[in-house]
Amino acid sequence: MTDDDQLNEIRQWAAGLSPAELQGMLTGILGGGLGRAVPNPPTPAPPAVPEPLPEPVALTVRVDIDGTRPAAWRRLVLHSDLMLDEVHANLQAAFGWQDYHLHRFWPGPTKQIWRGPHFVTEMDIQEGEEGVLESEVRLDQVLRSPGDRLFYTYDFGDGWTHTLRLESTARLDPDSAPAVCVGGRMAGPLEDCGGPDGHNELVEAYLTDPRLAGLDEDQRAWLPPDWDPKDLDLDDVAARLSLVGLSGDELLSMLPAADPSKVGLPEALESLLDLATPAVVSELAELSTQARTDITAQLTSEDLAAIARPYRYLVGLAGDEGIPLTAAGWMKPAYVEGTFRDLGMDDGWIGKGNREDLTPPVAQLRATCQELGLLRKHKGNLVRTRLARGLSSDEEYVGVITARLLHHRDTFVEASMVLFALFTAATGRPDWEHLERIAGIMTSCGLRTGPHGVDSRHCQEWVRPVRFALRLAAGERSLGRTAGRHDYRAVALARAALWPAV
Repeated sequence: MTDDDQLNEIRQWAAGLSPAELQGMLTGILGGGLGRAVPNPPTPAPPAVPEPLPEPVALTVRVDIDGTRPAAWRRLVLHSDLMLDEVHANLQAAFGWQDYHLHRFWPGPTKQIWRGPHFVTEMDIQEGEEGVLESEVRLDQVLRSPGDRLFYTYDFGDGWTHTLRLESTARLDPDSAPAVCVGGRMAGPLEDCGGPDGHNELVEAYLTDPRLAGLDEDQRAWLPPDWDPKDLDLDDVAARLSLVGLSGDELLSMLPAADPSKVGLPEALESLLDLATPAVVSELAELSTQARTDITAQLTSEDLAAIARPYRYLVGLAGDEGIPLTAAGWMKPAYVEGTFRDLGMDDGWIGKGNREDLTPPVAQLRATCQELGLLRKHKGNLVRTRLARGLSSDEEYVGVITARLLHHRDTFVEASMVLFALFTAATGRPDWEHLERIAGIMTSCGLRTGPHGVDSRHCQEWVRPVRFALRLAAGERSLGRTAGRHDYRAVALARAALWPAV
C-alpha cells in the first residue's frame, strides 16, 4: 500500500467518526499520545442476513451514483436470486465501468461507508480478512421490501459509491434476462477522472461549452473523442448486460473473426481469457479489431533494413571473436562508444556514451539481442549464437524479432508484453501511457502484484524490452525522443509479432 493509499484510508475512517470520537482523538494528540490516539480503524461486526425468499422474484431497483450532478442513475429489473458478485458484474455493465478497481458492498438501511459492516470479496479473504462472502449472499437477502437500500463502492481511490434502492417487487418471469435496464440518465462517468468531484467538473465544463474550451489542453486530450456526458444509449447498456456471465470461449465465439477486417485475439492472450470479465474480453476484441484495420503502409525493403540495422550492427560487431567484456560484465568502452555513435544514439543524448552502464540505449540494445537469442556471453566475451550466424538478410532478422519478441517464461509477464504490442498496433504509438490500461486489464482478471491489483510500475519493467524494440523500429535511437512519423514501422512490427500467421 502506498503512502497515498494509507492517507486516503485514514481520511475515510476519520470522516466516519462521531464528534465525540474526533474529540477523543484530538485530546490524545494534544496530550502527547499520538500512537494511542490514531488506532487502526475499528473492524465492524460481519453483517447479519436473513434467509433468502422461498421463490425468486423480480426486483425493480434504482441505482444512483452518489454525488454526481446531474445524477447518473439506472433503473434495473434484477432477478432476486442473483448473488452479490453477480450484481457487481451487472452494475459494472450498467454504468460502463471497466472493473479495473476494487469494490465493496455495504448493507443498509443506514449508509455507513468505511465504518459499517460490509461483505467481503475473494481478494479480501486472500488478504486474511474474515466475513460474509458476497458470492454467498443473494440479492433478496439484502433488498426485500420497497425502500430497502444497499450500497456499493467501486474504486476506493475515486470513491464511486452507488446507492441501490428497491422500488418494487413483482412475479418473476423465468425466461427473462437476469438483469434488464429499463431507464436511466447520463452516461457512466469516466474511469479515473477523480471521483464525483472530478466528474462534476468535466460535466459542468461540457454543459457550459460542448467544445470544452474551459478545460486545458491536457484535459481535452485525455477525454475520449466525441465525449458527451449526457449520452445514455440504453441499447448499449442492454448489449453490455447481455454479456455478463458468459465464459471467455462463449464471448470469443461471438467475435466476427471471419470478417477479413477483423481477427480474433492473439493466441498469447489465451491465459487471460478464462480470467477476463465480459467487459475486458470486449475491450480486447475491440483493440484486436483496431489493430488489424486501417493498414495504410506495408513494410518495404527500406523499412526492413531500418528495423534490422541496430541488431545486425551489434551482431556484426561481435564478428568471429566476440565483443570483449569488462570484469563487471559490460562491453568495453570502445565498443560502446562506436555503437553509440554509429547508430546515431548520440543525437540529443547527454553524455560521452562510452560506458554501457551509463548509456541505456546501448545497454538495452545489447539486452534485447540476448533476449532474442542473437548474442550470448561466453568466456568473457559477447558472441554470436548459432541462430545469429545463420542469418543473412534483413527479412530474416525481422523474422527473428517478430517470432521471439513477445515470449517470456512467465505466462502473465508475457501477457503484459502482448498487451503492450496490442495497444501499440491499435493506437499507432508505443507509449508509456498504455501502462495504466494494461495494469487495469490484468487487475480486472484477478491478478495482483500488490494489495490493489497489478501495479503499472511492474508492468513498466515487464514491457520494457518490447517498448524498446518497437520504438527502435519507429526510428528512435535516443530513449528520450519520439519519431512519430515512423510509427507505422512500430505498428507493422507489433502486428507481425501478434499474428505471425496472418
